[in-house]
Order: sequence, then C-alpha cells, then structure tokens
Amino acid sequence: MKRLPTRLLPGLLLLVAWVLSACSQGPGKADVQAILQEQVDPGVQVVIVERIDRLNAAERGDVWLVDVEATLRFPRGLADVARDMRQAGSGHEALGRLGLVLRFGEFEAGETRPFQTRLKLIEGRDGWMRAQTD
Repeated sequence: MKRLPTRLLPGLLLLVAWVLSACSQGPGKADVQAILQEQVDPGVQVVIVERIDRLNAAERGDVWLVDVEATLRFPRGLADVARDMRQAGSGHEALGRLGLVLRFGEFEAGETRPFQTRLKLIEGRDGWMRAQTD
C-alpha cells in the first residue's frame, strides 16, 4: 500500500477541518430572511424583509440562537393599509393587518426601518425552521 507523503498531511487535515466546520455554520441569510418574513408578515401585506444586514448565530445544543439585524420596507403607506382593512372581506385578515399597524406604528409608502430580533432555529430534514419555545 502506498503512503501519502508527510508534507501533504497538514493540507489534508486542514481540508477535513474546513469541510467539517462548513457543515455546522448554522442558518444562512436567505434561510433567516424567509423565516423572518414568515414571522413578521407572512402575507407580505404590510411589511417586507428587504435584506439581512447582520447575522450572528451560535449553536446551543440542538437549537441555534440567531441575532438578526434586518432592513424592513413598507411598500404601502398606513393610509393605504387602513383603507384595505375597511374593505377587507375577512375579519381575520383585517385583524392581522391591524396587529402589524399597532406593532410598527405610522409608516409611509417606501419607508425602510432597521429591525433587530433573536430567533431560535433548528435544522430539520427540509431546512431551517423556528424552534418551539417553552
């Protein structure tokens, strides 16, 4: 059996370490953006998670704690949202929008705002998802 030259061993170990660390990097920006959008406004009626500006993730057991700084954009102004709430056919839909209005206050069409939160995520078979909290 042929032996590897000893000068290749450090490079090979470095490659293995890099591959192993790449497997446990936690959720990426695209995953967090989708999860945050689902949490903030799943219907994308009032607010859009425009981008993830900063992401800091740490693994704690099976759960990843993810501190997120994002930019939210309001595609329509408060007056437009209020008008839609009056015309909404579903009381459930109107209540959802009202909750967002109460959460974010007054906003203008096209306005952006910084947003910070901490997410608890787990990696499932089909990707990242929010962890159940106690």
